[in-house]
Amino acid sequence: MKKSLCTLGLILGLFLFSCNICVANDSEKFKLIYEIGTLSNQEKFDEALEKCFQAIKSYPDDAELYYWSATIKSLKGDKKNALIDYNKVIELNPKDENAYVMRGICKSDLGETEEAIKDYNSALKINPNNSSAYSMRACAKIDLGDLNGANADLNLANKIIDDYTKNSNQEINIKKNKNSKEKLNSSNQENAEMREVPTIEH
Repeated sequence: MKKSLCTLGLILGLFLFSCNICVANDSEKFKLIYEIGTLSNQEKFDEALEKCFQAIKSYPDDAELYYWSATIKSLKGDKKNALIDYNKVIELNPKDENAYVMRGICKSDLGETEEAIKDYNSALKINPNNSSAYSMRACAKIDLGDLNGANADLNLANKIIDDYTKNSNQEINIKKNKNSKEKLNSSNQENAEMREVPTIEH
């Protein structure tokens, strides 16, 4: 049950990530992806898939649309057809690390655990800091009984997340300090101008 919730959370998270990075060079395609995402978030999966089908007819070489189609099918439980779409995503964009993670999840759900690990490994070759790949590889290793390997992967995933959080907080603090200094300098300038004594000419 915990693994299912983890998988669902990852899928929904990648939905948002996918929506945020989609290329908006074509306004019509952007509109279609937005509608697909909205329908998916409302759990209207059949309507979302129909939108995907129509969009793919117009943009047959767009990896993003196959990505959406695959993920929606996976959420519906249609893992075999989802796998076909994930294969297409990777064929069109072999450097998409998240596509390997998602295909790995799909393979794991189909009982192809060792093949799933290969996909997580591929994602990590592209981006060694992909915490999702480590987390899902840990789940796969648990299924294979490799508890030590799973623990090592979870530790790596947690370290990446902690480092990311620490760096993000540092950036936020730097921006806050910069803004505070700018406001202080501005306030000091205003006070200095107010304290200036006008010169009276005789």
